[in-house]
Amino acid sequence: MWWPCRFSRFPLHFRNLALAGLLLAVGLIVTTPMGVTRAADVFSVRDMVVDATAGSATDARKVALTNGQKKAFRALLERLTLRTNHADLPILSDAHISELVSGIEVGDEKTSSVRYLAKITYHFKPDAIRELLRTEGFSFAETRSKPVLIVPVYQLAGTQLLWDDPNPWRTAWAGHQREESLVPFIVPKGDLSDVADIGPAQAMAAIRKRLDTIARRYGATDTLVAVATLTINLVANTPSLDVSVSRFGAATQEYTNVFSFTGASGKTTDNLLNHAVTEVASQVEENWKRDNLMQLNSRQESLVISVPITGITYWTDIRKRLDSIAFIRRKDVLSLTRSEVIMDLYFVGSVTQLKLALAQSDLLLSQGGTSWILRPVK
Repeated sequence: MWWPCRFSRFPLHFRNLALAGLLLAVGLIVTTPMGVTRAADVFSVRDMVVDATAGSATDARKVALTNGQKKAFRALLERLTLRTNHADLPILSDAHISELVSGIEVGDEKTSSVRYLAKITYHFKPDAIRELLRTEGFSFAETRSKPVLIVPVYQLAGTQLLWDDPNPWRTAWAGHQREESLVPFIVPKGDLSDVADIGPAQAMAAIRKRLDTIARRYGATDTLVAVATLTINLVANTPSLDVSVSRFGAATQEYTNVFSFTGASGKTTDNLLNHAVTEVASQVEENWKRDNLMQLNSRQESLVISVPITGITYWTDIRKRLDSIAFIRRKDVLSLTRSEVIMDLYFVGSVTQLKLALAQSDLLLSQGGTSWILRPVK
């Protein structure tokens, strides 16, 4: 058993009809109504393990697919909503859930005369899931963070370990891979390049130049400095773990989380470390969800945005990136030249949320003199 952890957070017109007709003809007026599918991968649950036994292989397959579908549906709703809402999430009939599934992919399939085993990927209908959550009264998040680089410092008996081998704290993070999480993590290899980039003392001191250097090399914009301090209660023979987690970078507001965990007598330190990683990762994702919640009945806002371009291919790329932003409802091009597109961007939520979501697609939104300016980061 685990003792509850203690947790705290410290907030560290068109110009004329002729132009309109031209733009329509070349597809540059882009409207994205709420019915258009975005970020479909967020609405897929991959590699759900199914295993069922029945009177025949055919019946076992039906049972397995239905049971897996139910588990995948639950996993998807938990991914999109806050943990405080999980106990109240809707429970639907198998037939209703089936109506929300757009397709499946089957892998590692094995059958016998009465048993069926496989890994199934379930693809759900984004608009249907959104409508369900809205109807049931749940706010939800579907914006996926760019990968966050973990910098795991382990303190034990006065020593600080980072790239040392073994570092059981880094090992625990390496074993925690949740590719479908809204906040994917990257665990450094611990090679000579990592050693040259940053040491444990520099990580704990949050030397931004060092953190930015190693993050950039791994293709991340944010780092999560996770410092775990282990102590042992010799009388009760129980391990305790204090964890301080600080997120730095451009993707979100910087913050620090503090946790405390106590292991049960007889449990290994590895058990405690693995449990701590799971809880810390869940809280980091929860923080991200809160910053990116799609509020119910949010009023639609608009901004006039200038997009400097170098040609049609350049603009097409930016358009595609905009199509992936869940907060964006419509994009109306007001004028087009060889060097600039001016458009009305309609969105829900706050400007802060919009900027954060755009940043995940490497788009930087800043305020200019007469309009907002949108540029690719790279």
